Amino acid sequence: MKLPISKGVIQNKIVATISVAELLRLMGRSGVWVFIPIYLLRVRTVPLLDIGMLFVLSGISSIPVSIFGGNLIDKAGRRKIALLLPPMLAAIFFVMFLGIYFKLSNIFVYIPFILFSAVATLQSVADMVIVTDCTSDVERIDAFSMTRIGANVGFSLGPAISGFVVSANYAILPLIPLISESLGFYLFYRYINYNEAPPQVEKSLISFPRGDFRFLIVSILLSMAFFVTGPWAYILNQFLSGIDLIPNFIIGLLFATNGLVVVVLQLPVNRLFYRMDDMTRVAAGLLIYAATFAVFGLTKNVALLFIDVVFLTIGENVISPPMTSVIGRIAPDKRRGEYYGGFSLLSNFVSPFSPIVYEAMLAYFYHSPLLLWASIGMICVALAVTIPLTRKSWNYQEDTLSRTAQVPGGKAG
Repeated sequence: MKLPISKGVIQNKIVATISVAELLRLMGRSGVWVFIPIYLLRVRTVPLLDIGMLFVLSGISSIPVSIFGGNLIDKAGRRKIALLLPPMLAAIFFVMFLGIYFKLSNIFVYIPFILFSAVATLQSVADMVIVTDCTSDVERIDAFSMTRIGANVGFSLGPAISGFVVSANYAILPLIPLISESLGFYLFYRYINYNEAPPQVEKSLISFPRGDFRFLIVSILLSMAFFVTGPWAYILNQFLSGIDLIPNFIIGLLFATNGLVVVVLQLPVNRLFYRMDDMTRVAAGLLIYAATFAVFGLTKNVALLFIDVVFLTIGENVISPPMTSVIGRIAPDKRRGEYYGGFSLLSNFVSPFSPIVYEAMLAYFYHSPLLLWASIGMICVALAVTIPLTRKSWNYQEDTLSRTAQVPGGKAG
């Protein structure tokens, strides 16, 4: 019987280490991402548009990290940068804790929220480069699926834990990622040690693959995909809390369901879609997102919301691994930091507008949930149609095996 994942990925200790580290990180960060906006809205009575601007600033803060960070990874070395970031994040979350616990000015919550997004962006780029370094082209979808499963185990635990924690005291919330980042540092120090390419000390920190037209088209399309799926990350929690009046612990369980479904169904979804090329798979996932977004506008029944989250997560399972692996497929070996950083840069030029656009839509359609989510769904459909229409611009040759020549588990058919 064939496994739904390649044996090489299962035995890859570096992929396993990053997967566990992602579990720990997301267990802490997801609670902050979900419940800090609710804390600002309910406890500090911050207006919706101000919360949207906070998300915008967090995205903008990632732009300089993206433009320099990928090249810094190539220049200084993957492991060195990966070890530097967890202590920085732990310090950021400690400042957030102080701001909430001592009821300091909003700035003590705003600044850490903005900075943690920027540092986490660089950490994500470093992880993607390390995984790409340590896997073959054929194994990469499976490898990124494994790290994503680890992240979503954490994401399934984080909101569920945080939903109960914030009922006692919101100040406990940032202590969870503070501890998890410390544990992640130990894992990287202990287990991430491989024969990476020599640091490219002569490399410029502002190098960008602007001459690679295919890379630019792919990055723009993927950045737009991040944009159109943004409501799940940015406004759904506020919609459920403020309009549907869903209790915090139910919201936490809904987001936990998302993480659980990733863990259970990511590999079966890969098996189902393995013959589909990466970009077409993204388009298919967007259509699933569109359908599930529409349901949020039709019902506030908790049981139906849980079912809808399951199907939304299937769309996420379809989209997420190829969105990561396709950049590694395009990037030259010695410029992977530059390419992943370049992709992060382009996506961070687009993504800052996502929260402010959707926060504005939430405010405008506050009393018309169906129009809100139907409009968002139509945006997803429009991008899904655009991707196959632009195929000549982004089509690429597989280096070793085409996706259509593979069978599940990364073996040749």
